[in-house]
This record gives sequence, C-alpha cells and structure tokens, in this order.
Amino acid sequence: MTAAWFALGGALIGVLGTVLTELARGRRDDRNVWREELRSVCAEFVSEVAHIQDLSHELRRSPDDPEVRRAAQETHSRLRALQDRLRLTSKSVATQEAARRLQHYSYYQWRSTIGGRGEFWSAHEEIRTWLTAFNVAAREELGLAGSSVYQDPPEGFPIPGDRPRSAAESEADPAAP
Repeated sequence: MTAAWFALGGALIGVLGTVLTELARGRRDDRNVWREELRSVCAEFVSEVAHIQDLSHELRRSPDDPEVRRAAQETHSRLRALQDRLRLTSKSVATQEAARRLQHYSYYQWRSTIGGRGEFWSAHEEIRTWLTAFNVAAREELGLAGSSVYQDPPEGFPIPGDRPRSAAESEADPAAP
C-alpha cells in the first residue's frame, strides 16, 4: 500500500513538473513572439518615416506632381496605421510617444511642401530628435538597455573627393563650406 502512495505521489510530481515546464516554455515563447513583432513594427515604422521624408524632399522640388502627392498620402496613411500598431504592441509609453511624435512631425514636414502649415526644416530637425528617442526607447523595451544608439556627427560627414581646405583658403573665403 505504501508503494502505491509513493507511485501516485511520483506520478503527481511528474505531471505537475511537466505542466510547470510547459507554462514556463509558453511564457518564454510568448515573450519571443512579442519581441519579434515589436522589432518588426519598429523597423517598418522607421522605414515609412524615411519614405515620407524622401517624398517630402521630392515635393519641395515639384509640389504639384500628382504622383508624388499620392505616394506621400499613401505613405502617411501607412505611417498612421503602423503608429497605431505600435500602440497596440509596445508596452513602453516612451516608445509610443516617440512614434506618435515622429508621425506628427513627418506629417507637418510633408504638408509644408504643399502649402500647409509648418516649417520644413524645423520638422526635419524634430524628426531627427524623435527618431533617436524612438530608437533608444524601443531598444530599451527590447532588452538592449545600456547599449548606445549611434548618431551622425552634427557637422555631417566629409564629402567624398573634396579636399580639406587650408587655413589660408578658409581665411580668404570664410563663407565657403
């Protein structure tokens, strides 16, 4: 009789161990799926921000081009949808705020090119600022906190093929780049 109790206890412990292991595995898998979804929506979102910026630059050159205007409208619609998807996916208010601000400033950069309110270069600078904030917040949420986010130098990169100017040339023409 004692052996039967020990066998029953062993079986219960085995079943309980299996259930707990599966629960832990399920939670880990859910976390991995969530991380991959967040990573994906962040990458798509940043891609659409870059696309609407490119279209905004094109519209500055030719604001009446109907194809570019339509492409900008479609890109902005995708950007809004991705921003909502981020709100549903992200657990971080900082990530959600940065995405919303990116969508906002992208909109006003685009609209400024076709006569709407806003100033193109101010919106451009806000996009740069909030893009960094977005990357920092998203990386933290993805478990990459403490690792730096690269930023271009404020003066930009040298132009390939340009030779450095001498001090005499700089003094002769201080307005030249």
